[in-house]
Amino acid sequence: MITRYEQKNRTWIDVLNPTPEEIKEVATEAAIPADFTHDLTVMIPHSKTVYEKGALKVTLDFPIVRRTDINHPHEIKFIVTKTHLVTIRFEDIEALHRFGKEFEVLCVLENGRQKPTITLFITMLTFLYEAMNLKLDYIANKLKDIEEEIFKEHEKEMVFELSQISRRLISFKQTIAAHEHALTQLRSGIGVAFGKKYEKEVDILEHHYRHLTRQLYTLDHTLNDLRETNHALLSTKQNEIMKIFTILAFITFPLTLFTSVFGMNTVATPIVGNQSDFWIIISVMVVVSIFFFAYFKYKKWI
Repeated sequence: MITRYEQKNRTWIDVLNPTPEEIKEVATEAAIPADFTHDLTVMIPHSKTVYEKGALKVTLDFPIVRRTDINHPHEIKFIVTKTHLVTIRFEDIEALHRFGKEFEVLCVLENGRQKPTITLFITMLTFLYEAMNLKLDYIANKLKDIEEEIFKEHEKEMVFELSQISRRLISFKQTIAAHEHALTQLRSGIGVAFGKKYEKEVDILEHHYRHLTRQLYTLDHTLNDLRETNHALLSTKQNEIMKIFTILAFITFPLTLFTSVFGMNTVATPIVGNQSDFWIIISVMVVVSIFFFAYFKYKKWI
């Protein structure tokens, strides 16, 4: 499916799940070099930047945070020529959809000045990086919710939640790790394709990338701290339970031994046969239980 956004002599073409016929149509319209078209109908397993005079192609993966129904990140192929910006994707991407709605607003803010397509590309990529910041804000809010639940004594339930957040952060880090190399290639590629004066535009993107990595570092440390806290509270609670069972066993063992002695089938068992033998044995057991309980209390074991 092809969607066009036009402003004077500058056109953005967004292609979703392209067919070979659509790629041929777009390549002809946007004057895309033939070397750029061989992988446009399929996803590739890595981010990369290729370029030549007057044309630039950047393939980047973008992490998924809220959705868990697909096992791969969003891939977008950006192709920039002198008159066209082409984006090729294979799933619906909310951030790109929102950028489409704001495209006309951005054109108005430019006050009628005709800016090159490479500037539109930088603006779009900046918008997508800001959208990734929002995804990390979502994870930060989830961690705050988990922290509250941990201290509400829901440690067991939070083990699964922490593992889910950990999985999302790992995926996020793995996905954007390739951006660093792609941005390095972009700096030299943008100079070859459109002139060295645009190389400084990459500084904006690198600034957003560094900000993302700092946020990831902070969230990763927060996650580890919460995991350790949750584990400590779980261990403490389990230790308390084990201590209670140990104390109960320590109390019941001598009582069981005591009753077993008087249950032996012997002729000269003391007390047995006395008129109050049952109550004497019960009284001794109660006294022993109270003694043990008082001793444990004195030692502050319970």
